[in-house]
Parts: sequence; C-alpha cells; structure tokens
Amino acid sequence: MTPTTSTAAFFEHVHSPEFVENIRCANDDYRREGFEQLERRLRILMDMLADVLEPEQALVESIPWRGVDVRDRAHGPDLVAKTAQLQAICFEILNMVEERTALRIRHRRRKDFGMAAEQGMWGRVIGQLKQQGFTEDEVLEALPEVDVTAVLTAHPTEAKRATVRERHLALYKDLVSWDRNQDDPVTLAKVMESIQVGLETLWHTGEIHASRPSILAELRHTIYYLREVFPRIIGKLDLSLEAAWQSAGWDVAKLRASKAYPRLTFGTWVGGDRDGHPLVTASVTQDTLKRLHKHALRIHKGQVKEAAKALTLSPASQEVPAALTARVLELRKELGVEGREVAATHAREPWRCLAYLMSKKLDAKRAYTSVDEYGADLDLMSETLLQIGAKSTARNVVQPLMRLADVFGFHLATLDVRQNSPFHDQAAAQMLEIVGVEDGAGFADWPEEKRVAYLEQELRNERPFRPWKADEESEAGKVRACFRVLRQHAQQHGSAGFGLYVVSMTRQVSDMLLVHLFARECRMADWKDGLWVSRVPVCPLFETGDDLNRAGKIVQHYLSLPSGHHFLRAGVSKRMPVMVGYSDSNKDSGLLSGQWYLQKAQAEITRACQDAGARCEFFHGRGGTISRGAGPVQWFLRSLPTGSLSGAMRVTEQGEVIPRKYAHRSNAAYHMELLMAGVAGVTVANRRKQEPSSPGGTEYQGIMEWMSGRSRAAYRAFLEEPGFMEFYRQATPIDALEHGCFGSRPARRTGTASLDDLRAIPWVFSWTQARYYLPGWFGVGSALDQLKMEKPEDFERMFSLIHEEPFLRYLLTNVETNLVSADLHLMQAYAGLVSDESLRERFQGMIESEYFRTSRMIDELFGSGFAQRRPRIQRTLEMRDLPLRLLHEQQIRLLADWRACHASGDQSSEGELLNALQYSVNAIASGLRTTG
Repeated sequence: MTPTTSTAAFFEHVHSPEFVENIRCANDDYRREGFEQLERRLRILMDMLADVLEPEQALVESIPWRGVDVRDRAHGPDLVAKTAQLQAICFEILNMVEERTALRIRHRRRKDFGMAAEQGMWGRVIGQLKQQGFTEDEVLEALPEVDVTAVLTAHPTEAKRATVRERHLALYKDLVSWDRNQDDPVTLAKVMESIQVGLETLWHTGEIHASRPSILAELRHTIYYLREVFPRIIGKLDLSLEAAWQSAGWDVAKLRASKAYPRLTFGTWVGGDRDGHPLVTASVTQDTLKRLHKHALRIHKGQVKEAAKALTLSPASQEVPAALTARVLELRKELGVEGREVAATHAREPWRCLAYLMSKKLDAKRAYTSVDEYGADLDLMSETLLQIGAKSTARNVVQPLMRLADVFGFHLATLDVRQNSPFHDQAAAQMLEIVGVEDGAGFADWPEEKRVAYLEQELRNERPFRPWKADEESEAGKVRACFRVLRQHAQQHGSAGFGLYVVSMTRQVSDMLLVHLFARECRMADWKDGLWVSRVPVCPLFETGDDLNRAGKIVQHYLSLPSGHHFLRAGVSKRMPVMVGYSDSNKDSGLLSGQWYLQKAQAEITRACQDAGARCEFFHGRGGTISRGAGPVQWFLRSLPTGSLSGAMRVTEQGEVIPRKYAHRSNAAYHMELLMAGVAGVTVANRRKQEPSSPGGTEYQGIMEWMSGRSRAAYRAFLEEPGFMEFYRQATPIDALEHGCFGSRPARRTGTASLDDLRAIPWVFSWTQARYYLPGWFGVGSALDQLKMEKPEDFERMFSLIHEEPFLRYLLTNVETNLVSADLHLMQAYAGLVSDESLRERFQGMIESEYFRTSRMIDELFGSGFAQRRPRIQRTLEMRDLPLRLLHEQQIRLLADWRACHASGDQSSEGELLNALQYSVNAIASGLRTTG
C-alpha cells in the first residue's frame, strides 16, 4: 500500500481473497523461520543448563534438544525425582521460548499485513464487523454492552509452587532482554550471565509442594496476577482497540468521546468456593475480602503516585481552576500534618499536589469511603486539566487511572461464594427444625411443589423467623457464618466486592429460592415490593446432563414467580446470571453429549430470559483442558448458540491455566484481547438476531440429537461395565494424585470411593497423565460410525455441516486435538499396571477399538491428515515426544513400585516413591502443558 492509498481502499484490500491467500503463504514462511529460531535458541539454553549440571553427568545426558541422544540412566527414587525435576524445567523453558517465538511472529504479521492480519484480535474483529455492514455508530452503541468478568480460581491439581513461578518469570524477562539486545554485545553478555544464574537458581529451587498448599498461598498467587499483571494491560487493550478503529477508517476521537470501551472486570473463587472444600471457612472468606480490599488500594495508591510524576503543570495562580484549589485545600485540612507537608512541597504544582494528597487519603484513617468518592477526585483532575487545554495529559495520565478505578474498584476482584444444593438442604432442615416448622427436619425430602410454596410464602413474610442459633460446625451454622461475614464487610466497605452466590448442583427452583431465605435470616436481603431478595445475586450452576436438560424450564419458572423480576441483576439491561459447567457434564455424559447438552441448555435459558424481559449473563465454567471446556477462545465464542451472548459474560480462568496465559504481560494482553474482542464481535453480530434460536437448523439438530444419544450410550456403557473402577484405578495414576500435594481442595467431594464422588478435575488429570485423554473423545467415534451405517444421508450431510456450523467444527477439531495428544503405546504400557489380565484385555480392547474408530471417522470427515492441516501443533507434539516418553516410562515403574510398597506396608520406601511420583506428575504436566 502506498502512502497515498485511501483507508477505504486499503480496507477493501485487506479483506480480499488475495490478501487472505498472501497471509496464508506468509504464515508458512513465518512458521518455518519460527521453528528454526526456536530450535536454535532452545539448544543454546539446554547447553547452558548442561553447564549448570556438569557435576551430575547422568542428569546431563537426559537433557533434550541438544542434538545428542537422550538417555535415561535414572535408578532409584531420588535420581528419578531429580530427572523428572530437570525435565519439568526443560519443558518450561521450551514453553517460554515457544511463547516468545509466537509473539515475534504475531508482531511481524501485523507489521507486514496490518491490524487485520491477526485472527481474533481487535483489528480483525472490527474489520469483519465493518465488512458485514455494521456502521461506526452501531458498533459504538453496542460496545458499552460488552461486560466481561474473568473469574480466577484455584486448581485442585495445581502442581507447581508459587516460588517456582517467580523463577520462571525472572527467566522469561531475561529472554525478553535477549531479544531486545541482539545488537548490543556488551549488554547481551550481561543478559546471558543473568540467564545462567536464573537456570542455576531454578534448578536449586524445589519444584513441587512438600505439603498441600494453603488457601492463603493460593490467594496470594491469585492476588499477584490481579495486582501486578492485569492493571498493566488495561491500557494496552484500549490502545489496540483504538488502533483497530483507526485502521477501519473510523474516528478515534469519536470513540474516545463516547467512552464506549468494553468493560472488563475480575472475580475470584479463592476463599469463597466452599463446595466440598472444608477448609474454606467464614474466617477464610473474611480474610480474603480484607486482602482483596487492601491490595486494590495498593494499586490505586501506586498508580496515582506514578501519575503525579507527570503532573508538573504550574500555571499562574489566576489560571488554576477554582474547583481544583478548593479541593486541594479541603484535602490538606482533612489529612492534617501530612496534608500540610504535601501542600507545602507542591504549592506551585496544584495537580501534582492533588495526586499526592489523594495517595495519602487512600490509606489514611479518614480514607475514601468508596471508589465513587475516589473517582470524583479523578473526574475533577481530568476536568480541570481540560479547562486549561491540557487534553493530552488528561487522556494519557488521568484517564488510565479512571479505567483502573472502573476495573478494580476498591475490591480488586469480586468474590463469588459457591456451595452445593445438598449442603443447603441439610442447613435448611436444621434451621427449620430449630425454629419449629412442622416436619422441618425432613425438608430435603419435601416434594418440589411443597418446597416452592413454602419458600415463596416465607419470602413474602416481612418478619424473619424468631431469633435462632445453630451449632457452628453444622451446615446451618456454616451458612449463617458465611452470610455474617458478608454483612460485616458490606457495612464497612459496601457490597461492590461481592460477586455471585453460586448454587452448584442446582436441580430445581427451590435450590435458588432457599438462598434468598438464608439471606433474609442473616440480614443480607432487601425487602422489595413485598419480597425478600438476597443482596448477593443468586446464580444456579447446571452441570450434569439431566440438570442441563431441565435448566431452561427451571430458569423460566424462577423468573415467572410473582415479583420474580426482582431476582435479576441491574446493569445496562436486566440480567439473569446462570452458570453452566463444562467439567461435570463431560464426566457425566462424555464430550459430544455433554457439549450438546450445554448448547441446548443455553438456547433454552436464553429464550426463558428474553420471555421475562431480561438477558442471560452466562457464566461459563471452562477448565484448562478440552474435556473441561477449553479450546481456542475465539472459536469457542463463535460456537455459542445464536443470541446467547448479548454483551455480559463471565468465564472462569482455572488456576493451572493462569500462569500459562497470564504470567507475562505481553502474553496476558494477547489472551485478554482475544477474549474481549471475541465477546464484542459476537455481541454486535447478535444484535441483528434478536430472537434466540436453537442451535442450527432442524436437520442439524436432529443429527446432533441422534449422535448425542449414541455417544452418551457408548460412554456410559464403558463407565458402567463391571470392573471399570478397578481398571481405572490401576491403569491411571489417580491414586498418586489423591495422595499427592497438588492443591488445597480434596480430590473428592465427600471422601467416598465412588466415581460419582470423584471431582471432574482429577478425573481428567489422571487420564491425561496416562496419555489416554479418554474424556475428550470416547463415544464420538461410535456415534459417527453408527451415523454412517444407519443414516448414510445424514453422514454425507456432515461434510458440509462442519463448515456451516461453528459448534460442530469446534467440537470435532477439539476431539481431534485430544486424539493426537493421546498415545496408543503409552496407553498400553499404563494398562500393563492392571494386575487382572482378563480385566486389562477387556477394557483396553474397548478403549483401543473406540480410539481407532474415532480417529478413522475424524480423518474421513476432515478429508486430510492432522499434520497437513495443523502443522504447528504437530511440530509441538513431535518436539515433546521423546522426553515425555522417558518420563512416562519412569512413572509407570514408580507406580508399580509405590503400589507394591503400599500393599506390603513399607512406609519408608512408599514415602520416597510418592515424592518421586509427584516430581514425575509435575514434569509430565509441564510437558503436556496441562493437568486437569
């Protein structure tokens, strides 16, 4: 494009078929160069690591990617543990180098082809919207509706210590410096020395938890990202949107004037998620809320002090706006001695003086009572700067502070509370028995009609029960204590820090109404038009296949109750928060059936909300693996049912995923932009599709419904086959995961040995470690094969449906990713741990048959091999193959020895072997870049 080419002409060019083909060809070149750079840099780093380990030659010989044969000379638990620790370090280095390579390629692609070159980013999304005929004003009108909450959770199988994450971050920063100083040999030499030190300290830092991490440790880990990473990328996201806006030929000044930037906020479950987690007590929740508040103030104090450095404006006294002078005098008086000192030091710099006074007030005894009060001072600062013509200063210095105030408030992240419905039933039974309700102790067994009628009656009763008390260790006592903490925090700091009250295993309307009654009894409800409504919004969580099938009717019933609209959240529009779980739906029904249940449920819930004059704010409980809802976020968003995404969305960011996506600011900005731009693009597109619809057309629905039933039948038949649990517990390292120190939360909800009681995360983790990846594909092949044999016309239709239906393509692409990540030879090796030969052959035969069947059907539908269509992932898998294979072989030996020691009662050897197993699990997780 020449300098004289018009923006419109350029825009037309970048969306032409020729442009797309040019990018595709260029990508091949970028990919080839990227692999060469990656391998070259990786070999240098591995050689440096070999220097660190020179005294231990057996370990040096197991370092991969150096151009020499990798050998496994590890014998004995101690040496095996060291080898596994080393491999984990090598894999983490590989992960970092891959991230840096991908970042360089993205930058080069945008440099060579412009903002629209990168899939999923603001440049491509805005460009596509314009190409689809949306005007600038239409997009400006829609963007304020975009309200995304990223909810950070801990992870029951998180393998790495926070200290190790710190060392990884330091090493990554050195890799950034390596890139920046290629042409400066003096500085580069210092960088390489720093890398050497980083590798040495990383090796001598314990890789895994010696004991289960506490909730406080998990909270500190979460707060680190909320305080140190996310505040520094908000401005980058806005700048990227502005650049994309300009690239599309639209007016950036108009965008800024309208302040139509999508809203991003954060939430967390750490310290609030008590579902099957006995360590999350009321005091833990109280401490969590206090810490989040404290660190939010730290962000604002640090940022306003940093801004003060630029606010050196000192006009003549008569030019200083009177409102600014008055506020400075007011704060000086209010802050006493400290205020007078600040005012005296910066007497001729009124804006700087105001900024420093604000920083003092953020942690003074007479501190800001709310973020709105703090925001009013920021507004005053911006308005008075504009009055003297300092527009750039107002926009670039003060506007970022206002954005941070909007994003983080005085709470840093909203805290969700989660508890399961059976726990609530027990609490209600205890409460009703104490207050003397007839048959109150049997509340859990009341029919739903009776429960709803009673709860409705009580919620319309202006007077709570007579004062009552419950044993603090009982379910009723714990519910009461949780609400008491929320009430006390609200009295001090308001309720802005509260997220949702999530009711997991929601089965019926009464499960939600009950929370409103608890809130009334604990003085955390408001009396509105003759109805008690919880101040913390109640959010159902639908997880199992059966619950998802009923979800639409449950939401419809809930909102159709008299005054049911009071249960909606206020916002740009009335919203009904609903959480859908990807983990338990998969564990319960398999991938294809579970995902289809989710599709149908979201369409039905969307329709129920619209019938009630509201919009659904879906809360997507996505995990870190495909089996638990993961997958490229831009394709996930496009795969959602039409109309289900209308601006507001919440999504979990699992503990194991957070470091992978957000440990480094450039990577964090990239992943958050994919999320924000993706939500915005789908939201705008859905404005032209007002009526919610079922997924796809009638023909498509019929095919998917048929396949869902066949897939679930095959999956459930496998799980319900006699002897399954015996095979599963021996063929995977689930027992090692249950005994290890991988997170604060127990692997089981109640401690029983049943499959139902096992959480979905360790379920997936165990199959992943053994390289089966079974929850991510089992049953799909059976469904496709039966479709081809019994309904050949429908099978033929699938070839076009893959390209017409985003959900179907997303689903089958994810299945394929799981299949290529699985390893048949390693599956067979793990199956060798099963002592009963007939049991082993029966179940392994079922698995292999389904594996080959699914692989064959997927290849037939896509029409070409995986390596041809997805060369980057294929190359990534190949690079990891040999070192991972050695680790798996070690783990299999360790499992056999550990189980033998456990059976014989040799506790000393058992402990050593379990320690080695934990290193092994951690190393394999690093190599696969996933746990559960």
